[in-house]
Amino acid sequence: MTLSTTGPEVIELQDERQRRDWQAFLLSGLPEMISAMHMCHAVRAIADTPLLERLRNGPRRPEDGLLAGLDPDIGKGFLRYLVDRGVLETRADEYFLTRLGDFLTTDVSLARLGVYLGAYGEVTSRTGDLLSGKAVYGTDVTRDGAQLGAHCATLFSAFHTPVVLEAMRGRGVRRMLDIGCGGGQLIVDACLRDPSLTGIGLDIDADAIAVANDLARQYGVSDRVEFVVADAFAPDTWPEVCAEADGLCIMSALHEHFRKGEQAVVDLLDEIAAKFPQQKILLVGEPEIRHDGRENDDDFFLIHVLTGQGLPRERTSWLPVFEKSTLQCRRLYHRPGAGPRMCFYDLAARPS
Repeated sequence: MTLSTTGPEVIELQDERQRRDWQAFLLSGLPEMISAMHMCHAVRAIADTPLLERLRNGPRRPEDGLLAGLDPDIGKGFLRYLVDRGVLETRADEYFLTRLGDFLTTDVSLARLGVYLGAYGEVTSRTGDLLSGKAVYGTDVTRDGAQLGAHCATLFSAFHTPVVLEAMRGRGVRRMLDIGCGGGQLIVDACLRDPSLTGIGLDIDADAIAVANDLARQYGVSDRVEFVVADAFAPDTWPEVCAEADGLCIMSALHEHFRKGEQAVVDLLDEIAAKFPQQKILLVGEPEIRHDGRENDDDFFLIHVLTGQGLPRERTSWLPVFEKSTLQCRRLYHRPGAGPRMCFYDLAARPS
């Protein structure tokens, strides 16, 4: 008896509707969107588990402990997926990050991912509920403030602290007050980079102030900085120590006050100006929106819409706000190729 070597008969079934529907799906961009969604979660998993450290420094083989503490079956499949996606490569049974893998796991890349997936992931995943009113932001769903603060601190330190220091040095500031300091990264970074500078940080969140104090002790600058609990939007409640500052900054916070209307922002600027008549500078750092798809600009807009924050503005719409106040904008700093994209407005009292 002769056995068939051709295998079973293969019948390919196609019809016009099937071809049309599948082509529409392929042309929609959804295959790439689905892959991007899964890749975001995969990169976050690499960073949130011991895998990233082990891929950088070893062990690099599952049998040597690459997957120690992780589910072995899922782990092996996950490594295969990362190889398929070009994030990892294998050499003699060892796993290594590719150049793509290196780029995906830089501090800046992970911080950007952390903002959108870690801090705002729960919010954006409930877009339909927020849109329909089934969920209310602040009650049923909130952003993760701890992750937002940590990831924004990484990004600010990488991109924007040097701009703040340049502006402060240009005005001869020796003691800086950071209004709405969060976890204190800006003040600590600034004092580390400029040994002649001292600072005060102010934030309404007592937990954030505790983190800031720990950070200052960790980096050995606690003798040069002080952190206090107070409402950034209520200058009349600020502790007396704040009056020691000869330079002020308020970063990525003032736009949220637009929720109360443009005049509320003008009034706050005037109140700060009146409380600090001898200030050398009030540096307002604000994200700038462009309303397009470059550099996640539209994503940045969306998270502000969903959370009911005051929306970021283009620089041309900030200048008229300053004109209505008792302060003048003397200089505008910006830094292309940095995210989130920021403008820094150097404000001071108008000449009498």
